[in-house]
Amino acid sequence: MAVKKTPKNEASKNNSPRYPLTELKTHAEELFEVRAEVLAGAMYGADAELFTVTEVKERIQQFMKAKVV
Repeated sequence: MAVKKTPKNEASKNNSPRYPLTELKTHAEELFEVRAEVLAGAMYGADAELFTVTEVKERIQQFMKAKVV
């Protein structure tokens, strides 16, 4: 039987606990070193209801690097 290999990043994302956005906003400063407002902006328009800490960190980094027009 063949086993499908997945990159380590994908495997770790699948095994990481997922949290509701409201709980992540409550602990935004401790987890991400940003205010809850920044987290809200980074997650604006997100379709899912549960997120891993890694997913949110990546979205915050993208949000902070975005150019303002």
